[in-house]
Amino acid sequence: MKSLQIVLVQCQELASAEEITLSKSLNISIIVFAQLTSSTKFYLRFSNEGLSLFLNEAKAPGAVSVNFSQASMQRRMKNSISKQGIVKAVGIKRSNLPSIVDGTAGLGKDSFLLASLGCSVTMYERSPIVHALLADGLQRGATADAAVAAVIPNLQLRNFNFDATIKLDQSVDVVYLDPMFPESKRSARVKKDMYLLQRLLGGEQRARSKQENQRDEFNLLDAAKNMAEKRVVVKRGKASPYMGACKPDVEFKGSSNRYDVYLSV
Repeated sequence: MKSLQIVLVQCQELASAEEITLSKSLNISIIVFAQLTSSTKFYLRFSNEGLSLFLNEAKAPGAVSVNFSQASMQRRMKNSISKQGIVKAVGIKRSNLPSIVDGTAGLGKDSFLLASLGCSVTMYERSPIVHALLADGLQRGATADAAVAAVIPNLQLRNFNFDATIKLDQSVDVVYLDPMFPESKRSARVKKDMYLLQRLLGGEQRARSKQENQRDEFNLLDAAKNMAEKRVVVKRGKASPYMGACKPDVEFKGSSNRYDVYLSV
């Protein structure tokens, strides 16, 4: 963890019990803001908005946190939700609420949307930092407004790397994957939260060859297929190649994203 060059910046002169507990669980140092130097690439900090991740650079985008009550999440829940590509791809209907494993949870936005429809969703997140953000968001969501708090019991969180070694507690209908891929040099800067996640987590993938990344994607998809009782759904950019070079059975295309569906035999 310390190789990521990330620290926890305490809010007061003395670190709180919450800050001390988090620093120990992540194995990172606690400092005051005045001690922050350019050698630190990222830092975490608690505020009234919960736990937030900052990029320690000039002109860096704002902080990223997990807030299921934010306006954009609420708009997405109300904006013809049944017609959204992700809902069609997963196969959600009033008469069919599949159990779902989100193998690449990220900041949990897609998981929350699926859980808001009544599905039971287990989120897997391999990064301890992102897992901490998710755990904080779930904790705050449980005491948020009634609409958000009602969704939280449908969400479970695991700090594991989703791969072939994962042993599920029970059978699952759908495995959902939104694998991170290197940002395109020709594209405009991506949204703030995705940009920070790419900076935090994407360096290792960018350093690998195209063949290595494709092999890893194939293995991840194969593991998902072996676990899903009904289907695997993969979220991709609209023009992105198929995951692991495997053609899906069905595609649902949106304005910027595509959902590739691999049906179980």
